[in-house]
Amino acid sequence: MTGMKREILDGALTRRAFAAGAAAAAGLAWTPLGAQESFPSKTIEVVTHAGVGGGTDITARMMMVHAPGALKTEFAVVNKVGGSGAAALAYANGRPRDGYTILLITQTHLLTILQGKAPVKYEEIVALARATDDPQVLMVGKNSPYKTAQEFIAAGKTKAMKFGGTQLGGVDHLAVLGFAKKAGMQQPTMVPFRGGGDIVINVVGGNVDVGMLNYSEAESQIKAGDVRPLLTLAPKRLGPLPNVPCSKDLNLDANYSTVRGFVTLKGVPDDRLKILEEGLVKAMKGQMYASYIETSGQSPDSVTDRAAWQAQLDAFNSEGSEALKALGLVK
Repeated sequence: MTGMKREILDGALTRRAFAAGAAAAAGLAWTPLGAQESFPSKTIEVVTHAGVGGGTDITARMMMVHAPGALKTEFAVVNKVGGSGAAALAYANGRPRDGYTILLITQTHLLTILQGKAPVKYEEIVALARATDDPQVLMVGKNSPYKTAQEFIAAGKTKAMKFGGTQLGGVDHLAVLGFAKKAGMQQPTMVPFRGGGDIVINVVGGNVDVGMLNYSEAESQIKAGDVRPLLTLAPKRLGPLPNVPCSKDLNLDANYSTVRGFVTLKGVPDDRLKILEEGLVKAMKGQMYASYIETSGQSPDSVTDRAAWQAQLDAFNSEGSEALKALGLVK
């Protein structure tokens, strides 16, 4: 090969290499502007603190019936049981804050955070949408001397009533104390049981004066006449209990529910929060989810948006902090 041909060939290769490099650089520079990652584009994990088949797990899976269509992506439940929500919060805290990890929480998670037993602070909780609002109902056994809520409240002003609930310092305990205070009753005694089934047994047996229960926990005993609901602690009467008064009927500002809702942790971009909020609400407005809410005896207004859910979380966090301090469980 002559010297001139070598120079021509080398020049051509150099120009090709430069052109290829320039094209690649141009592509890299252009990608963030013209090819932003769409969201969501991969599976979203739904972290729960309940085992498979638990109430929170079932709620998550019912939401997921319509969610893939609403958000155009797949969902997967991640069950992280332990520590009253601490394990679920720890798992989520270890994931990227990119919107692909959401949690389905209850008030229990907030109490765990308030007691310093979780790796996150309350300020890191970002509401997305509420999923359920399951009002607490005061129930007595069929042989109870209290036939109405008014009779029960009047008696509670002269003596300390025994309330059956779950977990000292837990959601039920705070509801018991809050209700008694707002109703002008003497400070009651909280008798803790493992769950709703045990509470019902002791209500029927007369071992406690009243039980703090959700409708679904005592549905069969109510229908059999073994348990008598006295008062729904909500601003509206419950569909399956149309003849049972609610707090508003007695002019009481005493509304207590077992609530579940979707949240994520602070750091997720605002545009993704909006997409998640709208998609979750749309999914829970679907027929299957609506039927689940109705048949499980929960409030028809269960599903609500991010703003209302965040306000409810803020209120419970404040009230829970005061109650735990009064119980000596936090400083």
